[in-house]
Amino acid sequence: MNETIATILKRRSVRAYRPDPVGQPELDLMLEAARHAPSAMNQQPWHFTVIRNPELLGKLEEHCKSAFLESKVEALREVALQEGFSVFYHAPMLVIISGDPEAIAAQYDCTLAMENMLLAATSLGIGSCWTHAVMMLHATEKGKAIFRELGIAFPEGHQPYAAAAFGYPAEPWPETPPKNADCVTIME
Repeated sequence: MNETIATILKRRSVRAYRPDPVGQPELDLMLEAARHAPSAMNQQPWHFTVIRNPELLGKLEEHCKSAFLESKVEALREVALQEGFSVFYHAPMLVIISGDPEAIAAQYDCTLAMENMLLAATSLGIGSCWTHAVMMLHATEKGKAIFRELGIAFPEGHQPYAAAAFGYPAEPWPETPPKNADCVTIME
C-alpha cells in the first residue's frame, strides 16, 4: 500500500493527549499542507489561527462547554455533564480555520484545508480531533463577544469554518472503528 493511502487509513480522532507541545517544524509542515488544499477557483479564502497558550485554551474550552450545556441538543448537554469532560481533550494546540463568507465555497475550502492538516498531523505521529464546538460558540452573538473578550480575532469579515485539537496521543493509536461498506453506487 502506498504511504498516502496508509496515512488516510490510519487517521483517527484522538481524544487523549500528552501535554508535550507540537513543535514549530511540525506545525509549519501541517500549515503548508493545509495551504495546498484545493479551493474553489483557487480563492484560498482561509486564515489559520493557532492557539497554543494553555490559559487561553482553557478559557475557550470553558465557554465551549457552557455552549454545550445551553444547547438544544440533548447529546451535547449529556456529554458536557460527564465528569472530566474536556471539549478539546486536553490537547496542547487548537487550530481554527476561518474564511471569507463572500468566497465561492469558503466552508468547503476551509474544511478541505483542515482535512489536509489532519492527514499531515497523522503522517507526523501527531493526533488530532475535529471539534465543532468552536463554530457552535461563534455562531451566537454571545459567542462572538466571548471571542472578542478573549482576543481571538479573525481577519475582517471572516468566520470560523473548521477547528481541530492537535497533540501527541497519550494512549496507543486508536483502532479502526467499523466503516460502512454499503455506501457506494457505481453507475456504468
